[in-house]
Amino acid sequence: MIPKGLKVGQTFKDGIYTYKVTQVIGENYVSERVGETSPSAPVEEPKEDIEDVKEDYESLPYAQLKKLCADRGLDASGKKAELIARLEG
Repeated sequence: MIPKGLKVGQTFKDGIYTYKVTQVIGENYVSERVGETSPSAPVEEPKEDIEDVKEDYESLPYAQLKKLCADRGLDASGKKAELIARLEG
């Protein structure tokens, strides 16, 4: 059964498959199947550990850390450790 009041981009499940609404026409929806779920096991979103994020920054090259800082409006000068501290902070 399709829930009412869905908007484009929202997802819904029918017990086996997950669908994403691609278009709303009146009270009808056009959707595409985007995944399969097991009815016995609930689907959980992956949880990101803060330590994992730190390790990700550590593994990035200096130039990419500078770009991330600049994109976020942070000071992009300094050593790699300083850039990581700004991104984490």
